[in-house]
Amino acid sequence: MPKVTVLGIGNLLLRDEGVGVHLVQRLAGMVDTADVELVDGGTSPDIQYLVSGDTDKLIVVDAVDGGDEPGAVYRFTAEDVTQEAAMPVSLHEIDILDTLKLMSLRQAKPKSTVIIGIQPKTMDYGLELSPEVEKKLPDVINLVLKEIEGTFNPLSPRGRELE
Repeated sequence: MPKVTVLGIGNLLLRDEGVGVHLVQRLAGMVDTADVELVDGGTSPDIQYLVSGDTDKLIVVDAVDGGDEPGAVYRFTAEDVTQEAAMPVSLHEIDILDTLKLMSLRQAKPKSTVIIGIQPKTMDYGLELSPEVEKKLPDVINLVLKEIEGTFNPLSPRGRELE
């Protein structure tokens, strides 16, 4: 049975910057945690120690500033992004791509990594997501659930949508 880890990254005190953590918290009652590990990565600068070495698929959810309208959703793999890419992969100090390289050196890199980013509207002090990002959260949760389902049942109709 493959192991999936959903890693939510962000700072809950900075509104939309905490979207990854908000998502993981809401996902907790929706998935079988025997098959899927949910990790609140918070503001940890180095995620490699939050993800177990036997993870087959890593799904990272974070705020990503791609310059689009607030609430825009991005989905890409680590292979889709190069270090020279114009769009940052994360708003945090240590880049996710650098962390995956370090994990590879330790033979702990997941077989596949999907990054789901949400364009923030505001990163001011506050505990709530902006209305624009809050409105998109159910869509992002469904995207994460499809990613999980596609991992466990790659031949299902939903699994084919992810290819």
